[in-house]
Amino acid sequence: MDNLISKIQSMNLTKTEKVIADYILDNINNIGLSTVTDISLKLGVSDTSIIRFIRLLGFAGFADFKNTMKERMLEHYNLNLSPSQKFTNTKDKINSDNVVNDVFYKAIDNLSSTMLNLDDKLVNSIAECIIKSRNKYIIGFRGTSCCADYFTRKAVFFVPHLILCNMAESSVIEKLIDLNEEDCLVMFSFPRYSEINYSILELAKKRGSKIILITDRVTSPLVPYADYLLTVKIDGVGFTNSYVVPLCVAESLAILIGQKIGTDSKQRLADLDFYISKNNLY
Repeated sequence: MDNLISKIQSMNLTKTEKVIADYILDNINNIGLSTVTDISLKLGVSDTSIIRFIRLLGFAGFADFKNTMKERMLEHYNLNLSPSQKFTNTKDKINSDNVVNDVFYKAIDNLSSTMLNLDDKLVNSIAECIIKSRNKYIIGFRGTSCCADYFTRKAVFFVPHLILCNMAESSVIEKLIDLNEEDCLVMFSFPRYSEINYSILELAKKRGSKIILITDRVTSPLVPYADYLLTVKIDGVGFTNSYVVPLCVAESLAILIGQKIGTDSKQRLADLDFYISKNNLY
């Protein structure tokens, strides 16, 4: 669906097509309930014009478009459910005999889908940004704290001044209050997006810090703040998001940073290894 929005925004449209496109974008969350006649009467354009435009978007016809939009409505509804609501909705649909297979296959599907759409140049640019930044603030709360923590623990072998922020409390603002244009902020955030994320991003934007956002879709409400955007699939089988893909992205970024720094991090690695080994902190 993110691709649909991007496609509409990139098209050169006639006056009539623009009217239809604006209506679709303005009603993206409920247009699956409308008929072609409903839209035609509201916009004052012909059924044929609407169907022609829908086909330009790559759909076989209006029925195909409507079914796709209905699926998006259901997906959007599920994104805003709490874990307890998701559990109630899914517990009777999951076959306990197939849970392991279902979870693994869902993770594989998430990985495959994300990998197909991942831009290697973008990932390289993000790695360069992190390396060049003075302080690197790594943000992730509650479920996503595992992603922020994992990236920090891997990247710390290669770059200094990594500051992990994984507790959604006032201490985070205290850590970030001195942000400036030499710093970068790496945020992992997925539905339901924590309110504190908006304040953090607003602060980083005001201070001119580079913002690297790893989230689930280009229509995430956090996207307007991002200088670099990586979208990953986090669809889960049950009542929680699956963080397999963002963890893979975190690992890939850490390895890429190490590759780019190369021998410059040799002494840092040696010192870390010495003190970690000395204290048996494995």
